[in-house]
Amino acid sequence: MKKFITLFQAVLAAVLMAEGAAMADPFSDFKKYAAESYLKPFAKDFGGLIGGADFHTGRTAGFPGFDVGIAGVVQSKPSSANTILKTAGVDAFGLALLQGSVGLPVVDADLTVRGVTYSDLTIVGGGLRYGLLKSGTLTKFIPDVSVSVFYDAINYTYFKGSHMSVDAAASLDIPVVKPFAGIGYDRTKLEVKGVGAALDGTTAAVSAPRYTLGLKLVPFPLTYVFAAYSILHGQAGYQAGLGIKF
Repeated sequence: MKKFITLFQAVLAAVLMAEGAAMADPFSDFKKYAAESYLKPFAKDFGGLIGGADFHTGRTAGFPGFDVGIAGVVQSKPSSANTILKTAGVDAFGLALLQGSVGLPVVDADLTVRGVTYSDLTIVGGGLRYGLLKSGTLTKFIPDVSVSVFYDAINYTYFKGSHMSVDAAASLDIPVVKPFAGIGYDRTKLEVKGVGAALDGTTAAVSAPRYTLGLKLVPFPLTYVFAAYSILHGQAGYQAGLGIKF
């Protein structure tokens, strides 16, 4: 039990680190270094952070279940083409999103809402997760498999836009330790605002895949923690989170 408590504390620290990286506002120098040719790489990195929070299991909550928690996503460094963040001296940067899912009746699907607001950045969105395969009492060791779609609205002092994603995830619902893996595809569109007449209204859209491998643990009944490693649009990234699931 002490090991589980230690793990819980470590994951909580990782989530707080992601939130701390976000609260430091790594995007505050966007106005200073923005240029039309720099916008697409910036949007690519930004969208990977949001999409990285899409899943931590392949299993749906199921009616009348629900799942409430926090997910933190950190990218280890800006991509080589992200001149805005590199010139600003940003190293690791991240986001932390609050999320809530509820199982829908009749169909094996979850409705999810999520969002965060801090330091002039607001992200509000949601999506649907549909179960393709679900393990049971007699089929405990077959994987749970689901697909999901998400849409998020983005608003910041110097840009606004949207993020859309599709995902496929699988996990094993074995006791205590539940490995999961998945792939996702993000499309992010940003529009510059509040920077200046020369750039305001400039838009960029970019699409890219991501890949995730992680572990979810249930140290206590109804609670969970998870940690994962991802390739976020070609860059190393990390996820961590915790929550309550009924």
